[in-house]
Amino acid sequence: MAAPLSGPLTGPTGGSMSAETWTQSWSPRRPLATDDLALGCWRQSRDSALGRRYLEHSPRALLSMLVVDVDHHDTLMRAVGLPRHHPEPSWVAEGISGRGHVGWVLSSPVCRTDAGRPEPLAFAARVQEGLRRALDGDAGYAGLLTKNPTHEGWYPTWGRAEPYELRDLATGLGDLLPRTLPKRAAESTGLGRNVHLFDGLRQWAYRARYRYSDRQEWEETVLAIAGGINVEFTVPLPQAEVAATAQSVARWVWRRLSREGLVVIQTARGRIRAAQPSAAEARAKGAATTNRLSSPAVQDGRSRGGRANTPAQLEARRQNIAKAHSKRQALRDAIREVV
Repeated sequence: MAAPLSGPLTGPTGGSMSAETWTQSWSPRRPLATDDLALGCWRQSRDSALGRRYLEHSPRALLSMLVVDVDHHDTLMRAVGLPRHHPEPSWVAEGISGRGHVGWVLSSPVCRTDAGRPEPLAFAARVQEGLRRALDGDAGYAGLLTKNPTHEGWYPTWGRAEPYELRDLATGLGDLLPRTLPKRAAESTGLGRNVHLFDGLRQWAYRARYRYSDRQEWEETVLAIAGGINVEFTVPLPQAEVAATAQSVARWVWRRLSREGLVVIQTARGRIRAAQPSAAEARAKGAATTNRLSSPAVQDGRSRGGRANTPAQLEARRQNIAKAHSKRQALRDAIREVV
């Protein structure tokens, strides 16, 4: 098979990426890297990693690039051929066999620790799954290391120089963007496994924190729970990635949630539940409301007393609802301050 062509793409986006601009976009400070995946990988300096065949494409805490592993002999054609059903990639790194990695640089990295909101990470997982579907990429790709496009052992093709916003990638995918992520661990692929591991682990940690007073025991237990979640995946995540996620969740929950604070939260939640009507009372109230709304007086736009519902009355009801919402929010804020 002839060696793939190496060079820039010519497209409507203007300038194309190069080895220099890719290196500037590549943000890890002490990444995992190796020359042989069979020998494992280890953390090393940035300059040393840039000389390796494989390297970590994003920092541990931030997702700065999306990468798809294409296990076909026509990676380049799938990535840049027309018509295509995905946004133009930032780069393609192929081997002599034609198999390779296709990547997109993000302009706004996504936090993948417990310090960030889970919604952006879940959105990024949906985008990556859409890109994988567009290229028929490998669903078992761990997503940790990528072929280093600046290494002489690969054949790089440089694409769009301007980084992407996630929403732009999602728009470019169209119907290929999945609406939701799989709820079952066995069906999760790519970055979706990270989201499933992160969500499952933090939700367990929130509930279990009050049972632990020794930090070492806590961190060891969190790591064990993370390993249990990981084995449910059809293709488990690398142990290094599982350990990093477990460490992040364990440290964040330990710092932010104390045993005393959890008691305060549970007490406040109990008071809120006690103030709410029981199921039987709610059903009875719902039935009464239905009967009242079906009465001729209400259907004519009048209140139970026979008077019309004026704009002032409607505004007063809206204000009462807003006040009730403010009281609930104040309770939540008070709980956060205690914690």
